[in-house]
This record gives sequence, C-alpha cells and structure tokens, in this order.
Amino acid sequence: MRPFDAVILNEDLPKHTLKAGTQGVIVESFPRHPDVFVVEFFDAEDNTIDVVSVHAHQITVTLADFYDGESIAMLNDLPKLRLIRGQVGVIKRRAAPGVYEVEFADAAGTAYARVTLHAGQMLLLHWQPAGQSS
Repeated sequence: MRPFDAVILNEDLPKHTLKAGTQGVIVESFPRHPDVFVVEFFDAEDNTIDVVSVHAHQITVTLADFYDGESIAMLNDLPKLRLIRGQVGVIKRRAAPGVYEVEFADAAGTAYARVTLHAGQMLLLHWQPAGQSS
C-alpha cells in the first residue's frame, strides 16, 4: 500500500463515525511503521469525512496507483497487440485516474508497443521506498 492508492475501510471506526465500506485514499505512509497509513475518507459526494491513521488490516486497496518509470507485468493477454500475460512494461504516464500509458520494449530497449492499461490489468514488479536498500 502506498500514497494515492484508493482503499475501502474493512471495519467500523465509531470514534471517527466511519463505517466499514467507506472509501478513501492513502495520503501518507511511514517507512519506519509500514503497517500504519493516514487515509482521507470520503462520502458519496466526494466530500472529506475525516483523515485518520489506520493499520493495514483495517483497509483494502481497491485501486493501486502507479508512478512513471515503474516496471509492471501484464495480468492478462492482449492478443490484438501481441502482448501476453506476464509481459513486462514500464509506466510512461498516468492518462487518467487508474489508467496508464505503458511502453513495452525489447532487450535492446527499442519500444515495440505503447498501450493504455487500467491498473487492474497490471502488477507492480518492484517498489522500494527512497532511502531503503534491498
């Protein structure tokens, strides 16, 4: 889970008048506390209800956000474009919320396809917070 991922609340938070099922967006994460996130929760009209610190088990990601330059793998085939499940590409830009332009290149770095994909069609291959090494 990372900032800008869309989430849904898994349990009621009565202290904040938030019910399970309330939608929100992660606005901050803490590398020293990887289980804690600050989430802005919204009502049906996209008005902020509250901004709350929650634990990972209290939320579920509904739409992951990807960043330019990240490597992804396809989760399904796109036969018309000759792209297959597991094929690796690089995010070039966000086209709209949850929609990304992805470039696929050969081993020499020559691009052979640039397609628009929904976040649900991709899997992030690697992400590491700044300042941390593997």
